Amino acid sequence: MSNSKLHHDLPVQLLEYDIWFQQYGNEFTFYDYNQPLELPSTMKHSFCIIIADPRYLSKECLEKVSKTIGFLNQPGESFLLLLTVQHERAGELLGLRPCGFRPQHSSKLGNEF
Repeated sequence: MSNSKLHHDLPVQLLEYDIWFQQYGNEFTFYDYNQPLELPSTMKHSFCIIIADPRYLSKECLEKVSKTIGFLNQPGESFLLLLTVQHERAGELLGLRPCGFRPQHSSKLGNEF
Protein backbone atom coordinates (compact mmCIF):
# COMPACT_ATOMS: atom_id res chain seq x y z
CA MET A 1 0.00 0.00 0.00
CA SER A 2 2.96 2.37 0.23
CA ASN A 3 4.22 4.28 -2.77
CA SER A 4 7.99 3.85 -3.10
CA LYS A 5 8.16 6.82 -5.47
CA LEU A 6 7.07 9.11 -2.65
CA HIS A 7 8.04 7.73 0.74
CA HIS A 8 8.57 4.01 1.05
CA ASP A 9 8.41 4.21 4.83
CA LEU A 10 5.23 6.32 5.06
CA PRO A 11 2.54 4.20 6.72
CA VAL A 12 -0.78 3.99 4.91
CA GLN A 13 -4.16 2.94 6.29
CA LEU A 14 -7.03 2.12 3.94
CA LEU A 15 -10.54 2.49 5.34
CA GLU A 16 -12.84 0.59 3.02
CA TYR A 17 -16.17 -1.23 3.02
CA ASP A 18 -15.12 -3.91 0.51
CA ILE A 19 -13.46 -6.75 2.43
CA TRP A 20 -11.56 -7.73 -0.72
CA PHE A 21 -8.96 -5.24 0.55
CA GLN A 22 -8.30 -7.42 3.63
CA GLN A 23 -5.48 -8.87 1.57
CA TYR A 24 -3.47 -5.80 2.63
CA GLY A 25 -3.48 -7.02 6.22
CA ASN A 26 -2.85 -4.41 8.90
CA GLU A 27 -3.05 -1.61 6.33
CA PHE A 28 -6.79 -2.32 5.91
CA THR A 29 -9.56 -1.26 8.29
CA PHE A 30 -13.18 -2.09 7.57
CA TYR A 31 -15.18 1.15 7.25
CA ASP A 32 -18.90 1.73 6.82
CA TYR A 33 -19.76 5.40 6.31
CA ASN A 34 -23.11 4.72 8.00
CA GLN A 35 -21.12 4.14 11.21
CA PRO A 36 -18.67 7.05 10.81
CA LEU A 37 -17.07 6.83 14.25
CA GLU A 38 -16.86 3.05 14.62
CA LEU A 39 -13.10 2.88 14.19
CA PRO A 40 -10.28 1.75 16.47
CA SER A 41 -9.61 4.35 19.17
CA THR A 42 -5.91 4.27 18.22
CA MET A 43 -6.84 6.04 14.98
CA LYS A 44 -8.34 9.05 16.73
CA HIS A 45 -6.50 12.25 15.72
CA SER A 46 -3.56 10.24 14.38
CA PHE A 47 -3.43 11.18 10.67
CA CYS A 48 -1.86 14.30 9.17
CA ILE A 49 -2.73 13.37 5.57
CA ILE A 50 -6.24 12.20 4.69
CA ILE A 51 -7.52 11.41 1.21
CA ALA A 52 -11.27 10.80 1.17
CA ASP A 53 -13.39 9.63 -1.73
CA PRO A 54 -16.99 9.50 -0.45
CA ARG A 55 -18.84 6.43 -1.68
CA TYR A 56 -21.86 8.43 -2.82
CA LEU A 57 -22.30 12.02 -3.99
CA SER A 58 -25.07 12.68 -1.49
CA LYS A 59 -25.29 15.25 1.28
CA GLU A 60 -25.84 12.48 3.85
CA CYS A 61 -22.73 10.57 2.78
CA LEU A 62 -20.53 13.67 2.83
CA GLU A 63 -21.78 14.62 6.30
CA LYS A 64 -20.93 11.17 7.66
CA VAL A 65 -17.53 11.06 5.95
CA SER A 66 -16.85 14.51 7.46
CA LYS A 67 -17.42 13.04 10.93
CA THR A 68 -14.87 10.35 10.15
CA ILE A 69 -12.36 12.93 8.90
CA GLY A 70 -12.82 14.92 12.11
CA PHE A 71 -12.13 11.75 14.11
CA LEU A 72 -8.99 10.85 12.13
CA ASN A 73 -7.53 14.30 11.55
CA GLN A 74 -4.58 15.44 13.67
CA PRO A 75 -5.13 18.83 15.28
CA GLY A 76 -3.05 21.59 13.75
CA GLU A 77 -1.39 21.31 10.36
CA SER A 78 -3.04 18.65 8.24
CA PHE A 79 -3.53 17.96 4.56
CA LEU A 80 -6.96 16.87 3.40
CA LEU A 81 -7.85 15.83 -0.13
CA LEU A 82 -11.57 15.29 -0.55
CA LEU A 83 -12.72 13.98 -3.91
CA THR A 84 -16.22 15.35 -4.36
CA VAL A 85 -18.21 17.77 -6.46
CA GLN A 86 -19.86 19.17 -3.33
CA HIS A 87 -17.33 21.97 -2.84
CA GLU A 88 -19.66 24.32 -0.97
CA ARG A 89 -20.87 21.63 1.41
CA ALA A 90 -17.30 20.46 2.09
CA GLY A 91 -16.41 24.05 2.90
CA GLU A 92 -19.27 24.28 5.38
CA LEU A 93 -18.55 20.94 7.05
CA LEU A 94 -14.75 20.94 7.11
CA GLY A 95 -13.62 24.47 6.29
CA LEU A 96 -12.15 23.26 3.00
CA ARG A 97 -11.79 25.19 -0.22
CA PRO A 98 -11.16 24.00 -3.78
CA CYS A 99 -7.62 23.99 -5.09
CA GLY A 100 -6.27 23.79 -8.63
CA PHE A 101 -5.60 20.04 -8.53
CA ARG A 102 -7.62 18.07 -11.09
CA PRO A 103 -7.32 14.26 -11.09
CA GLN A 104 -6.22 12.66 -14.34
CA HIS A 105 -7.25 9.12 -15.22
CA SER A 106 -5.47 6.66 -17.45
CA SER A 107 -8.77 5.03 -18.37
CA LYS A 108 -11.99 6.67 -19.50
CA LEU A 109 -13.48 7.12 -16.06
CA GLY A 110 -16.68 9.11 -16.43
CA ASN A 111 -16.86 10.71 -12.98
CA GLU A 112 -16.73 14.49 -12.88
CA PHE A 113 -14.72 15.76 -9.90
